[in-house]
Amino acid sequence: MMTKRSVFPGLILVLSLSLIPAAVTAPLAADGGIPASTGKPLDEMPVLTGHDWGVLTPETKLAFILGVGHVVTIEENIIERHPDLRRKGFVAKLAEGLAGVPMDSIVRTIDTYYTEHPDDLGLPVMAVMWQQLVRPRLKTGIADRPFSGQD
Repeated sequence: MMTKRSVFPGLILVLSLSLIPAAVTAPLAADGGIPASTGKPLDEMPVLTGHDWGVLTPETKLAFILGVGHVVTIEENIIERHPDLRRKGFVAKLAEGLAGVPMDSIVRTIDTYYTEHPDDLGLPVMAVMWQQLVRPRLKTGIADRPFSGQD
């Protein structure tokens, strides 16, 4: 899914990743979802749920998926330079499970899930992405552990 870039040691990726919160939170604020930045630091990152996802424009949904992809790419580039940091954590499993999946397919899968499961609108988008797209394509879970009933 993601392509590794070696130009400017990840600088372009880091800079573009910094634009994603504005691309996602501004439309949400306009629709009454997650509030836009008031200029003060966040205590923690708001979790995007199905309630928020449902009011996003298609472009904003793609921006969110792009942001997730950038996090994966940044970690892959860091590990390429520092192999001692390699581990099979969440981001590595996300990359493995989403490899080759088109971004618009990810958006459609999430849209379909929330449409077919309206009682799950409080579920985080990342949980839906994991359960519907990533986990089914993995042989083992995080840290290469066998899946449990909770995974």
